[in-house]
Amino acid sequence: MNRRTFSAVAAAASAHTSIAAWRRKPSWYAVSTHDRTIDPNLERFMATRMKATTIEVAAGHLSLVSHPREIATLILAAAGRHA
Repeated sequence: MNRRTFSAVAAAASAHTSIAAWRRKPSWYAVSTHDRTIDPNLERFMATRMKATTIEVAAGHLSLVSHPREIATLILAAAGRHA
């Protein structure tokens, strides 16, 4: 990592936010119903709290790997595109 990159990373890591982005911006969330790392009910709570457009995937914690099509469709929806 060069000095300029390191400085930018250090500045970003030390920045303080005054309000969470999900409070003002649209959010999307994939609940992994078989997740044993983060309880699916906690995932649902977080998604509901942020008023996220939510999908549920019958997957463990690595739903990005085990269900790439479903996750890609969610990402494309978040980007305003259709699969």
